[in-house]
Amino acid sequence: MKNLNINTILQIIALLFLIIIGYMSFSSGSKWEIIQQQLNTAQQELKTSKETLQTTKIALENSREEFKKMRLQKDLMIHKRDSLIFDFKKKNAKDWEELQRIKDSIKFTNDKLAEDKALINSLFGIKE
Repeated sequence: MKNLNINTILQIIALLFLIIIGYMSFSSGSKWEIIQQQLNTAQQELKTSKETLQTTKIALENSREEFKKMRLQKDLMIHKRDSLIFDFKKKNAKDWEELQRIKDSIKFTNDKLAEDKALINSLFGIKE
Protein backbone atom coordinates (compact mmCIF):
# COMPACT_ATOMS: atom_id res chain seq x y z
CA MET A 1 0.00 0.00 0.00
CA LYS A 2 2.92 2.30 0.71
CA ASN A 3 4.07 1.65 -2.86
CA LEU A 4 0.74 2.70 -4.24
CA ASN A 5 0.63 5.86 -2.16
CA ILE A 6 4.13 6.94 -3.18
CA ASN A 7 3.36 6.28 -6.87
CA THR A 8 0.11 8.20 -6.62
CA ILE A 9 1.80 11.08 -4.86
CA LEU A 10 4.59 11.14 -7.49
CA GLN A 11 1.99 11.08 -10.28
CA ILE A 12 0.10 13.95 -8.68
CA ILE A 13 3.35 15.96 -8.33
CA ALA A 14 4.29 15.21 -11.97
CA LEU A 15 0.80 16.24 -13.13
CA LEU A 16 1.08 19.41 -11.06
CA PHE A 17 4.45 20.21 -12.71
CA LEU A 18 2.94 19.61 -16.16
CA ILE A 19 0.06 21.95 -15.36
CA ILE A 20 2.50 24.64 -14.16
CA ILE A 21 4.71 24.22 -17.27
CA GLY A 22 1.65 24.34 -19.55
CA TYR A 23 0.36 27.48 -17.88
CA MET A 24 3.74 29.18 -18.17
CA SER A 25 4.07 28.30 -21.85
CA PHE A 26 0.58 29.63 -22.65
CA SER A 27 1.05 32.80 -20.61
CA SER A 28 4.44 33.48 -22.22
CA GLY A 29 2.80 33.20 -25.65
CA SER A 30 1.16 36.60 -25.14
CA LYS A 31 4.57 38.02 -24.28
CA TRP A 32 5.87 36.67 -27.59
CA GLU A 33 3.04 38.48 -29.35
CA ILE A 34 4.04 41.73 -27.67
CA ILE A 35 7.67 41.18 -28.64
CA GLN A 36 6.61 40.41 -32.21
CA GLN A 37 4.52 43.60 -32.35
CA GLN A 38 7.48 45.63 -31.07
CA LEU A 39 9.74 44.07 -33.70
CA ASN A 40 7.23 44.87 -36.45
CA THR A 41 7.00 48.46 -35.22
CA ALA A 42 10.79 48.75 -35.17
CA GLN A 43 10.99 47.36 -38.73
CA GLN A 44 8.41 49.87 -39.94
CA GLU A 45 10.29 52.75 -38.30
CA LEU A 46 13.53 51.53 -39.87
CA LYS A 47 11.88 51.41 -43.29
CA THR A 48 10.57 54.96 -42.82
CA SER A 49 14.03 56.13 -41.73
CA LYS A 50 15.61 54.55 -44.81
CA GLU A 51 13.10 56.30 -47.09
CA THR A 52 13.72 59.62 -45.34
CA LEU A 53 17.47 59.14 -45.66
CA GLN A 54 17.11 58.33 -49.36
CA THR A 55 15.00 61.46 -49.94
CA THR A 56 17.50 63.59 -48.05
CA LYS A 57 20.37 62.14 -50.07
CA ILE A 58 18.60 62.99 -53.35
CA ALA A 59 17.87 66.52 -52.11
CA LEU A 60 21.52 66.94 -51.15
CA GLU A 61 22.68 65.83 -54.60
CA ASN A 62 20.24 68.29 -56.21
CA SER A 63 21.54 71.06 -53.96
CA ARG A 64 25.12 70.23 -54.93
CA GLU A 65 24.22 70.45 -58.61
CA GLU A 66 22.47 73.79 -58.09
CA PHE A 67 25.47 75.08 -56.14
CA LYS A 68 27.80 73.99 -58.93
CA LYS A 69 25.62 75.78 -61.50
CA MET A 70 25.56 78.97 -59.41
CA ARG A 71 29.35 78.85 -58.99
CA LEU A 72 29.79 78.51 -62.74
CA GLN A 73 27.40 81.40 -63.34
CA LYS A 74 29.41 83.49 -60.86
CA ASP A 75 32.63 82.62 -62.70
CA LEU A 76 30.99 83.61 -65.99
CA MET A 77 29.97 86.98 -64.55
CA ILE A 78 33.51 87.56 -63.25
CA HIS A 79 34.99 86.75 -66.65
CA LYS A 80 32.53 89.10 -68.37
CA ARG A 81 33.49 91.84 -65.92
CA ASP A 82 37.20 91.20 -66.54
CA SER A 83 36.59 91.33 -70.27
CA LEU A 84 34.90 94.71 -69.94
CA ILE A 85 37.72 96.03 -67.76
CA PHE A 86 40.34 94.86 -70.25
CA ASP A 87 38.37 96.37 -73.11
CA PHE A 88 38.29 99.69 -71.25
CA LYS A 89 42.04 99.48 -70.59
CA LYS A 90 42.62 98.72 -74.25
CA LYS A 91 40.83 101.88 -75.28
CA ASN A 92 42.87 103.92 -72.79
CA ALA A 93 46.30 102.30 -73.34
CA LYS A 94 49.20 104.60 -74.19
CA ASP A 95 51.97 102.40 -75.62
CA TRP A 96 52.30 99.33 -77.81
CA GLU A 97 53.67 96.92 -75.12
CA GLU A 98 50.83 97.72 -72.79
CA LEU A 99 48.40 97.09 -75.65
CA GLN A 100 50.02 93.69 -76.33
CA ARG A 101 49.75 92.66 -72.66
CA ILE A 102 46.15 93.78 -72.60
CA LYS A 103 45.48 91.92 -75.85
CA ASP A 104 46.93 88.71 -74.39
CA SER A 105 44.86 89.17 -71.22
CA ILE A 106 41.73 89.74 -73.28
CA LYS A 107 42.39 86.62 -75.36
CA PHE A 108 42.90 84.52 -72.22
CA THR A 109 39.76 85.96 -70.60
CA ASN A 110 37.68 85.43 -73.74
CA ASP A 111 38.89 81.82 -74.04
CA LYS A 112 37.97 81.21 -70.41
CA LEU A 113 34.62 82.92 -70.99
CA ALA A 114 33.87 80.64 -73.94
CA GLU A 115 34.77 77.54 -71.90
CA ASP A 116 32.52 78.65 -69.04
CA LYS A 117 29.63 79.41 -71.39
CA ALA A 118 29.95 75.97 -72.97
CA LEU A 119 30.04 74.31 -69.56
CA ILE A 120 26.99 76.22 -68.30
CA ASN A 121 25.09 75.50 -71.51
CA SER A 122 25.86 71.79 -71.16
CA LEU A 123 24.66 71.82 -67.54
CA PHE A 124 21.39 73.49 -68.48
CA GLY A 125 21.02 71.34 -71.58
CA ILE A 126 21.22 74.25 -74.03
CA LYS A 127 22.56 73.36 -77.46
CA GLU A 128 24.04 76.01 -79.70
